Formats: sequence, C-alpha cells, structure tokens
Amino acid sequence: MGTRKSEDRKRIVENIKNAAQLYKQYLVGRRFLYVFDGRYIEVMYKVVNFRHLTGVATHLSANEFYRSAIRRQLQVNQIYFTSDHPYELCERKIKHIEEIALLATSENFVLEEIKTNTRSYKFGTTDLKFTLCMNKEIDETGMEKGDCYIVESLRDEDCFSKSQNVYEVTHIFSRANDEKKYTDIHYRDSDYPINRLNESIKNMLSDKIQKNR
Repeated sequence: MGTRKSEDRKRIVENIKNAAQLYKQYLVGRRFLYVFDGRYIEVMYKVVNFRHLTGVATHLSANEFYRSAIRRQLQVNQIYFTSDHPYELCERKIKHIEEIALLATSENFVLEEIKTNTRSYKFGTTDLKFTLCMNKEIDETGMEKGDCYIVESLRDEDCFSKSQNVYEVTHIFSRANDEKKYTDIHYRDSDYPINRLNESIKNMLSDKIQKNR
C-alpha cells in the first residue's frame, strides 16, 4: 500500500531533511508569545512533534526520526505512505513545515477551540494556507502540565470553520528557553503599541523591547 516512484520518495526525504534544519534553527529551543484579544498564549515547538508534522509513516520513534533528519541520515526505506498517510498530503505538509518559521513570526490569526474529525485543540495559528494546532501537554494522570502550548498537528487548511473563535494576532515575541523575559519582537500591529499592553504582558518583556515601543 502507498507505493510511490523512487524519485518521489527521494525528494520527500530530502525535503524532510531540509525542513528539519529550519525547524531546529528557528523553532526548537525557543518560546513564542502570541498576543490577541488582550490575552496571550505561550507556544513551543518540540523535537518529538516534528515527525507527526511531516505526515509520513515510519517505524522510527519520534526522536530517532528527528535525529536522523537533522543529521541528514534519514533513508528512503525508513518512510512510507498509507491511506492514513497519503503521499500527496505528506508532500503538502512538508512544504508547509518549511514555512512554519515564517508563520511563527509574522502576521496571522489565532483560532480557539478547534474540533477536527479526530481531535480537539485549544488553540491554533493560521496564515489562511495551513493551521498549526496546539494543546498543553498531559501528564500520566491526565492533568495539564507546564505553562506552554505545544504544537502537535499541522492541518493543510485554515480551520476557520472548525474553530469557535478567530482573533487577529497583535504582537509576536520570542525568547530562548533559558531566558527569563522575551527578548525579540517579530510582529506588532501598528494600531497596538507596546505601551498599550496590559501590565501582566509587559512584565514578560525585556527592557530592550519596552524601550523600543
């Protein structure tokens, strides 16, 4: 099932390797702050979620898949396609992965309470071409853990019709995981200067950002 021409599979593997480099360079190890509707969410992109975002089927564990892709050691015979992981969808998803860094740092929309045929997500972000869906991590007792939302799924659609609420993002900030305050500003709606943010959000920002408001 899911047999494809050798050159198609080779191209997919090369695209996965390239996408992994971008994922590591711009997303892993950083935390993103999205401000919308006077509220905010903090978002992280984890190594273990990269495999699922690509949409391919593989017998490799999530960590093995990412590590092989980063080292450019992923092999054609280590991925395959099925009715649940069709080639055409995987091809589109991998193209979107190469665009995630741009979506993470540019004008977009936040979707709230997304319901798909298989899962529900508390939030998502979309640029109208694709949607990144996210939830908080769950511990072994079923309780939410951590204060960040984790990007779990990439949908090849805008998901507006699947969400309860849609908001325009007014600000996007980021910081390295080991920083205490947000150090970089990637996007700001011209109608919403930083000094108009509520105090709880401003307290999360570095002095450098607050001075350049």
